Amino acid sequence: MFRGRGEHPKKGTLKHRLRPEDITLNLSKDAPVPIPNIPGKWRAIQHDNTVTWLATWKENVNKQIKYVFLSAASTWKGQSDRSKFEKARDLIVRDIIFRQGFADEQKHIDQIRKDYTTELTSKVMADRQRATAMYFIDRLALRAGNEKGDDEADTYGCCSLQFEHVTLEPPNIVKFDFLGKDSMRFQQEVPVEPQVFKNIKLFKKEPKTVGDDLFDRLNVSFLISLQGPG
Repeated sequence: MFRGRGEHPKKGTLKHRLRPEDITLNLSKDAPVPIPNIPGKWRAIQHDNTVTWLATWKENVNKQIKYVFLSAASTWKGQSDRSKFEKARDLIVRDIIFRQGFADEQKHIDQIRKDYTTELTSKVMADRQRATAMYFIDRLALRAGNEKGDDEADTYGCCSLQFEHVTLEPPNIVKFDFLGKDSMRFQQEVPVEPQVFKNIKLFKKEPKTVGDDLFDRLNVSFLISLQGPG
């Protein structure tokens, strides 16, 4: 039975038992093909050394593709995790090198902050929303947040925040209250720059109401299109 995280709309849905015919294996060319533990034949056998998964299938509840990977302690998995944080490492290390005077490098983090600070007063609403979202991601370490379908749990990130998730308390306090990743509640009050407070007030202006997107002209793809190093 599918449980899901938080108040998932498909909680309680029956999950079908996997059979060999549902599963594709990814093996080395010289590896023996394992025998299924129940009668049947594997859906397919492939030999793709450009990916790290060992088996895959499509589950019946959310119609998502599932994968079996190597252990978290394996060399392959370690390489994948390292690349995930490579950009952050590069930004931080280059910034430190510059500050210590060992190289004439541009201060990447400072440049990104300078760029989004400039756009906080942009006349283009989409750019102003992006800059405000970047401000919160930088200051509060919020995740960007992808759009979700109707069959997914009601969790949110910065780009998908709704009208009711953010409230204002003059002169400069912004209050957040929403369910983040894994349905963990994010509840925090933060003092912000006057222009950021002004922007949020503008983004919440009528006719917006409960259920409407706070950043209605922003999505993750547009967010990461902000020009910066690399």
